[in-house]
Amino acid sequence: MASVTDRSFKQKILEEELSCGICQETFRRPKALPCLHTFCEECLTEVANLGELSCPLCRREVPLPTDGVAGLPDNYHLSELCKKFSELPADQEQDVAQHCEYHPSQELRLFCKSSNCGVPICTQCFEDSHGEHKVVPVKQAVEKRMTRVTPLLKEKKRQIEERREYLKDIRHLENQITDAKSQSDKSILDSYAERAKLLADNKDRLLSEVEESYQDIMKDVNAKKDAVLQQLDDLTDVVEEVEQTKEKHAIKFLRHEPDELRDKLEQTRVDPNMAPLEVTVSFFRPHKIKKEQLVNGELVSEAFTTKTRWQTVVTLLSNVKLRAFTVMETAYNDLKSIKQ
Repeated sequence: MASVTDRSFKQKILEEELSCGICQETFRRPKALPCLHTFCEECLTEVANLGELSCPLCRREVPLPTDGVAGLPDNYHLSELCKKFSELPADQEQDVAQHCEYHPSQELRLFCKSSNCGVPICTQCFEDSHGEHKVVPVKQAVEKRMTRVTPLLKEKKRQIEERREYLKDIRHLENQITDAKSQSDKSILDSYAERAKLLADNKDRLLSEVEESYQDIMKDVNAKKDAVLQQLDDLTDVVEEVEQTKEKHAIKFLRHEPDELRDKLEQTRVDPNMAPLEVTVSFFRPHKIKKEQLVNGELVSEAFTTKTRWQTVVTLLSNVKLRAFTVMETAYNDLKSIKQ
């Protein structure tokens, strides 16, 4: 049978594993997030802000269902463990009294030290068959024998505490790694969003300039086209008038019209020389796309250990952000040079 001390250690460890990271109490209606972290439904409801929620541990954004935190999936496994944990009997300060198998109404309060015995006995056993044996109280006998066990017991307790602390360090490291990953994701998205914005702005500017140039050129071309069409109409009209008069009114033409028609033909003047129409058109000539020009930064390797603390992580993330902004500044300068 496990001792009260053994049960207390196990119960303490189990209690920590079944505690919510927000309220530090045993889970109540545990809800699982996409990042696999779990918290009480009530705690998540309190930290949710206007329908938006991020994991309190790793800061990962959590899309909420239409019914809010209540719609998140339940962690049935943890819920069942919490239920079983709540049903465990409370630790007792003292061992349950043991009774003599020969005298059930008597408690085993003595220990017979005789080499032929070495067993716990009750007062009735002492009077009946152990009167000449050397006996001591059970508590004294336990303390005597514990001298052989105590050093190992202390060592095992130390090992338990040592591993509990190491487990805390691992969890702390897990949170740091997860946070570093979230920060890196955000830096990447922000960096590329900024570059995409710069590219979009530059695209709109180029399209606007091409459109403006097109409108100006087409205005001149249309003016020239209209002038040529007008000349063509004038020439066509006078030519048709002369030919119709000649064909349909030959006598009239012979008597009166030649001079008038000749005057009309002479008065219908057009440009003597149709010079080639020359315009300057703006068009886009794309640069050759190079893979290295599409990369806003680089992935670097950093060693994390259970001894790494947040200051190291903050410094690392600051360096990552600095590199990202440097790359964005370079991209912006490249775009400015293209614009010029």
